[in-house]
Amino acid sequence: MKKATLADVAALAEVSKATVSRYLKDENVKEDIALRIAKAIEETGYVAKAMKKAVEEEVKIEKKKRVLKKQSTVNRGYRIALLCDQVMLPRTREILDAICKELYTQGCLLQVYFTQNREDLEETYLTSCIVNNMDAILVMSCSSVEFIQKQMRTTAIPIIYLCAKGEGITSVTIPETQAAEVLGKYLMQKQHLMIRYLGSNVQLANLHMEGIKEAYREVKQPHDFAVKISDGSYLDTYARIKELFAEQLDLLILQDDALAIPFAKYVQEYHISVPQNVSVVSFGGQDLTRIMSPVMTSVVYDYHVFAQDVFAAVQALIEKKAIPQQKNMFYLQEGDSVR
Repeated sequence: MKKATLADVAALAEVSKATVSRYLKDENVKEDIALRIAKAIEETGYVAKAMKKAVEEEVKIEKKKRVLKKQSTVNRGYRIALLCDQVMLPRTREILDAICKELYTQGCLLQVYFTQNREDLEETYLTSCIVNNMDAILVMSCSSVEFIQKQMRTTAIPIIYLCAKGEGITSVTIPETQAAEVLGKYLMQKQHLMIRYLGSNVQLANLHMEGIKEAYREVKQPHDFAVKISDGSYLDTYARIKELFAEQLDLLILQDDALAIPFAKYVQEYHISVPQNVSVVSFGGQDLTRIMSPVMTSVVYDYHVFAQDVFAAVQALIEKKAIPQQKNMFYLQEGDSVR
């Protein structure tokens, strides 16, 4: 059957094609003529190109909405519990915030329990998870992995340990050595050789040193590294900084951004210029590093990427699939604190 044309509509309505065109564009047309054109369109079954295109676009939009709705509901309804000792540390808060946002985006329901690393609270909360048939449990810190495993031995609820490694457990970790390798390659480019490291966690310091030294070993570059550990308090950190500056150093690495506070106080009091007298970098990349003067160079931890890896692991365990490899979550944010 031949498709109706604009001329067919005009002939049936006894008007010109220009008048029909004006009607289709919603331009001014006398009411009696508009009624005749509308009747002619209905009788001929005429569909204007603009109308056809609009209908096609509407169909496409509806189809896209259905696809997006289907995608957004694939994972909706997972009920996930997260056990954490406390949220005092800035890094812990950032990780929790990223995980909460990612799980919300994925349509999951998240219940957070603060355990204070007490076995009695862990036992109570884990029992609640079992009774309420949670789909998965995230453990960010605990009294011991062995205790958690013992409590959960009679259930099939998947457990994922965050930022912790261990034999026979499923974990999503922050690969600190990779972060240090990113920094090590940058320091090599800057030709820094007399390097000191300030931290409060010995295990973390060892991982960082391993990554940085590996970057230097790859090119067989001699180096002078030394580590100073504080108890984490500002007063003790300040004292360790004072000890470091009694030695000769080219660059100071801070284990995390928070250590920049006592460092800034020390260099101001002793009139030490950054980076003219000493360069400084940190791990973390929090807002603190961007408001310092000069802006501090740092290795940024993209916790949003980490949270995506956490959800991917949760989904894989629930659906009994292989856990995908973690994505790179580090990048260097260069400031003015390194010469």
